[in-house]
Amino acid sequence: GFFYSHVGWLLTKKSDEVIKQGKLCDVADLYSNPVLRFQKKYAVPFIGMLCFVLPTLIPMYFWGETLNNAWHFNMFRYVINLNATFCVNSVVHKWGYKPYDKNICPTQNVLLNLAVLGEAFHNYHHVFPWDYRAAELGNQKMNPTTLFIDFFAWIGWAYDLKTASK
Repeated sequence: GFFYSHVGWLLTKKSDEVIKQGKLCDVADLYSNPVLRFQKKYAVPFIGMLCFVLPTLIPMYFWGETLNNAWHFNMFRYVINLNATFCVNSVVHKWGYKPYDKNICPTQNVLLNLAVLGEAFHNYHHVFPWDYRAAELGNQKMNPTTLFIDFFAWIGWAYDLKTASK
């Protein structure tokens, strides 16, 4: 149900079938990428520094915040960010409008869209999964993720971007 799709899936053990199917996914191309190998090797220290240590130390250094205030505000930010992200699995699959396919659960949820940086137009995303924009709005309206990808396309780091035809 709703709770499971929001956060319950993180609290349960993966079934044997899920583990079996996961091992069938060929991701050799990802493991051959040196950037991704670096990321996998150093993910834990980077996450620790960029998600917890720096966001706590910066307000202390620049604005004189106490460790207690900086740490708790950072944890509040983290919990809000996680829940906004989890809302794509729960809220966006339950509440919103369905302009592309009324027979599937994913919806377009404008209210949540900015909180999840353009990822709440899920009805579009499920009907047109090959469109890198994940939304029909492209980069003009409420889709910071598309702007991010477009920037990397502009500098040549992202290419062969596919979009749905008009």
